[in-house]
Amino acid sequence: MKVILKEDYLEVPAGVKISVKARKVTITGPRGKITKDFSHKSIDIRVMKIATSKMKGLYVRIQMWNGAYKQACAVYTFKGLINNCIIGVTEGFRYRLKMVHAHFPITAIISKDKKQIEIKNFLGGKKQHLIKMQEGCTVSLSTAKDVKNELVFEGIDNAAVSLCCAQVSGVCFIKQKDERKFLDGIFVSSKELVDPKED
Repeated sequence: MKVILKEDYLEVPAGVKISVKARKVTITGPRGKITKDFSHKSIDIRVMKIATSKMKGLYVRIQMWNGAYKQACAVYTFKGLINNCIIGVTEGFRYRLKMVHAHFPITAIISKDKKQIEIKNFLGGKKQHLIKMQEGCTVSLSTAKDVKNELVFEGIDNAAVSLCCAQVSGVCFIKQKDERKFLDGIFVSSKELVDPKED
């Protein structure tokens, strides 16, 4: 059954600028700029001023006309993606990864510009894994005194930061061994915001 109109609104906070051209959404904020391409879906995205009893200010309107139920759910998906971008350009995303080893210590060498990381000595292997960071992402070792063997990934794009973490975890994937006994690897320990807003 087709849904004649599915729409939703997302408020644009102060200090954030959003522009839309041919379903390419550009979000600019204090921490940087993110561009997302939504041209693969027939959906209408507009930035507009609204003054009603319930809504007042600048809003992003996301609409889909004559879509089937499952396709119309993309409205909420796009709203969530744009909201994540707004959080990224205002607060920023930080992922913490733990390097876990039983016998052979995992060595992580980070470049000076924090744009690439090299993983060595995983399970005593001689193979070296070089992972380049996605655009806008950085990696560093944790500076906390009581924490050892922790990597910190930071960036404004949630998708790019999580992809970098997945690439690093992926090179430490154990094959042809019992993973209940060989627990070595690099795992995400926490996800947080760099500069969270105070409520």
